[in-house]
Amino acid sequence: MLCLLASPSAAQTSREFAREAFAAKDRKQFPLAIQLFNEAIKQGQFTPEQRGFILYGRGVSYDALGLRDLALGDFDAAIALLPDFPNSYVYRALAWSDRREFDKARDDLMQALRLNPTSALIHNNLGSVYERKGEVDRAIESYEEAIRLDPKSAQAFYNRAHAFIARQDYRAAISDYDRAIELQRDFADAYSNRGGMYLLLGDTDKAIGDFDEAIRLKGTDPIFWSNRASAYMTMGRYKDALADFDRAQSIDPGNPATYLGRGRARLYSDEIAGAIEDLRIAARLRPTNAFPAIWMHIARIHQGNPDREELERNAARVDRSQWPGQVLDFYLGRLDMDRVRENAGGSAGAEGERRLCEADFFVGEFLSHGRQKDDGRRMLRTVVDRCRPVDIIFAAAQAELREEKTSK
Repeated sequence: MLCLLASPSAAQTSREFAREAFAAKDRKQFPLAIQLFNEAIKQGQFTPEQRGFILYGRGVSYDALGLRDLALGDFDAAIALLPDFPNSYVYRALAWSDRREFDKARDDLMQALRLNPTSALIHNNLGSVYERKGEVDRAIESYEEAIRLDPKSAQAFYNRAHAFIARQDYRAAISDYDRAIELQRDFADAYSNRGGMYLLLGDTDKAIGDFDEAIRLKGTDPIFWSNRASAYMTMGRYKDALADFDRAQSIDPGNPATYLGRGRARLYSDEIAGAIEDLRIAARLRPTNAFPAIWMHIARIHQGNPDREELERNAARVDRSQWPGQVLDFYLGRLDMDRVRENAGGSAGAEGERRLCEADFFVGEFLSHGRQKDDGRRMLRTVVDRCRPVDIIFAAAQAELREEKTSK
């Protein structure tokens, strides 16, 4: 919604309105800029070229306020009046990307490159579009061209790192994050993402160090607190994780991932009632996601109150043909554990291994609290022996096995 602003002076000329509108846009005073652009268009007699620039400026202002349809209309008009001005194509491409119309975005960026082939920014944006289309190799090629044209572009290195992650080339991603940070020392997102890579590679000390720095630079971002909390979870430092999840939740109280993470941390901190409340909220916020329903049932088992009706109600909302929905069918007695593992192992490579680890944990955890304790403990030990320490379930399996020892 646009703010109501004082009416501009009637004595101003159309050119003055236009000049002030562009100045307001550059100051990021977008509602004022739009009002001034409107006055300029209403009062002025402009050449087609001048009108094209004004419509482009108003489109940028609309886009900054999230008014995508209005922005697209202005970019269309600007392109009709200024077919050789590349910026209109670039901004229209960004608007198409926000609407997930990636082919249109790609076509606009290709046209912008025909008009300005040495623009590192356009190559960088094209890489982002290719990456979102799932064309990772083309994305990397575009980022590399952006880096060649502008070797000091921290954003291009950052974006290429993200593409390397899609290739599961974590060392290459770290190298690019290193370079992005060298070029922009206050690049909080780069520190956080590099911390995630160190965590995946099992270097928890470096991961925590990077998350610390991201939080120091931008402590208002809840993702950084949640990332460090997740790192603490993999280390079994549940109290530290709880403190960070609390901070993330205070900044963004509607994030379901925070409630899921904090619920798991509370579960292994012997705060069962709090865990159930957090997991209930996570399930309410994301009813079609299987993980809150699974962890809610695990918490109920720990509480000694496996609520069948609640489990059936939560499971009914989940697509159980998609992993890990099959775990809920196992809990409901509709699928045996061999079929659960078979479904989990359907993906190749690291993804398949991760799912098998999850299957062994979820099944083993369930059995260890029932009549097949020995089978359950065996599966939990398999998780500890075979799975990556970076996975949340690794520390959870260790916690379950420790709990078993102390209860004897």
